[in-house]
Amino acid sequence: MPVKKTATAAELHTNKVYQTLRYFDAGEVKRLLKYVQSPYFNPSATLAKLCEMLLTHLEKGRDGFDRQAVWRKILPGEKYDDVNFRKYCSDLLGLVEGFMAQEMLAQNPERQRTDTLAFVAERKIEPLYNSTLRAARTGLERQPYRSLDYYHTAYSIERQYYTLMDFDVKVNVRANLEEISTHLDSFFLIEKLKLYCAALSQRKTGNQQYKLDFVPEILAYLQQVPIEEIPELAIYYYCYLTLDDEENTEHYYNLRRMLDHYGTIMPHKEAVELYDSALHYCTGRVNKGKNDFYQEYFDLFEDAIQKGIFLSNGELASWRFNNIVAAALRLGRLEWAENFIETHRRFLPADTRQNTYTFNLARVYRFQGKYEKVLELLHNIEYEDIGYNLISKMMLTITYYELDAYDALSSFMESFRVFLNRHKHIPQQRRDGYLNLLKYVRRLTRIVAGDKATVEKMRAEIAANKSGIVNHEWLLEKLDELK
Repeated sequence: MPVKKTATAAELHTNKVYQTLRYFDAGEVKRLLKYVQSPYFNPSATLAKLCEMLLTHLEKGRDGFDRQAVWRKILPGEKYDDVNFRKYCSDLLGLVEGFMAQEMLAQNPERQRTDTLAFVAERKIEPLYNSTLRAARTGLERQPYRSLDYYHTAYSIERQYYTLMDFDVKVNVRANLEEISTHLDSFFLIEKLKLYCAALSQRKTGNQQYKLDFVPEILAYLQQVPIEEIPELAIYYYCYLTLDDEENTEHYYNLRRMLDHYGTIMPHKEAVELYDSALHYCTGRVNKGKNDFYQEYFDLFEDAIQKGIFLSNGELASWRFNNIVAAALRLGRLEWAENFIETHRRFLPADTRQNTYTFNLARVYRFQGKYEKVLELLHNIEYEDIGYNLISKMMLTITYYELDAYDALSSFMESFRVFLNRHKHIPQQRRDGYLNLLKYVRRLTRIVAGDKATVEKMRAEIAANKSGIVNHEWLLEKLDELK
């Protein structure tokens, strides 16, 4: 009896449908199986078996599958045919794509109602005229906030109503043309402003240039209308002006006022993007020396945290956690920072929670002058994230100095220097900033207290090159102590 040959890892096959199925979560997998097993969507039992087989392989964590082994399971007794197998996989991919569309439709009841209305209008199903139109309009009006999608849906409903009533062929009957036009205009203006904002952001952050039409005309029009009657339009109008005219802070404060009022009821993704735009504006002002925007940045961030804006699936991204703690420390809000770390650690992603918690608690202890606790937390820890690693090593450098542990400091700084030179992927400017910190700390340890000439000389050097030295503020503080 011949022995069946098992495919090695190198021989395992993968394809587009297999790779696509990797992205589905457990709930989606269950619904997909119901979808492919439904004869309405899929009359082929073979495709259903193929889907089950591929999902089983993925559940077991396999990188691919043995095509012939899968073929024997779905078509026992039939000789393997590679052309047909590829056809089955292609057909299954089409089914999976249909499932994706069905999932999106299931999540959008407004779309379901407008699609039903479109079917009724196209087929002239008179018994359902009033009920489908009423359901579509009522569902729309229940929305707590009129977003871009609201105006698109409202336009679609009014357009279907126009078809339903045969206004094209009726005479001396007033049609709903104004309603159609109003909703279309609102959708168009909001979408254009969103595109203008995206273009401005990419021009500032990525140096990308885009040619978008009607910018002057739309801005001139919006200056003449009561724009805040349509909050979504006003928000993106103020967002655009904030990005375009950075020196006029009135635009930012108008945007902030609208976010205060509507931030919790607008679509979550929109709220995140708009709060991020406002935070980037504050950062830009700080970088230009407008230090009062440190407080504005913190207040805006704290507001977003309290409202749950930055929670995604119940989680707060580690980098956001780091940023709000850094802002609090810069403002001297040490008690707030420590309390935030303890109360919000549970929102951190499980895979980074402990490292992020330890890292930020050490930052607080450093500002509190609790250097022994900093050592407890950071000694002998190597973070995988290069950013965490650099900052933690910077904190340890400061900690050894503050504890007058000069032998340990000297040894640690040498290992830090080797680390910086060994990791070639660290951007040169960033590497130089840390190397300069080490250089000046080494010089600090050699200054005799009261040597004002040496202190002033070093102060002048640091002040002249402060943008190229990590934590130059701390160095200047230490020089003041040596006068």
